[in-house]
Amino acid sequence: MGSPGTVALVSDDLMFASQLGTTMRRAGGSAVLVTGDSVPDVTLLFVDLNAAVEARLGLIRRLHDERPDLEIVGFSHHGDLALRRRARASGATRVVNNGSIQAVALRRSGAAAAGSA
Repeated sequence: MGSPGTVALVSDDLMFASQLGTTMRRAGGSAVLVTGDSVPDVTLLFVDLNAAVEARLGLIRRLHDERPDLEIVGFSHHGDLALRRRARASGATRVVNNGSIQAVALRRSGAAAAGSA
C-alpha cells in the first residue's frame, strides 16, 4: 500500500484539492488529485459528492468491491442526508461535511502523528 501519509481526492473543485494538499504537506504527508477513474495505491480516498454524484457513487461501489481495505470517505453539504445514506450503501466507509475533510485526513492518514515525530 502507499504511504500512510498520502491521501487521494476525487473532485473537480480545485479549492478542495488545494486546501487538502496544503493541510497534508504541513503535516508531512501529501494529497493526490485523482483524474478519471484510476485511483492510486493509497489507504484513504476522499470522494467529493457535491457534483457528478451518480458517477462518483458508481466509483465508490467499484472501489469498495475491488479494494475492500480502502477507506473511502465521501463528503458533501451537511444537509443532504439522503445522499449520505446512498454513499454509505454504495460502500463509503463514512460521509462527512465539506469542512471536515482536512481534519479527517490528518486523523485517518497518520500524517499528523508522522509530522509531530
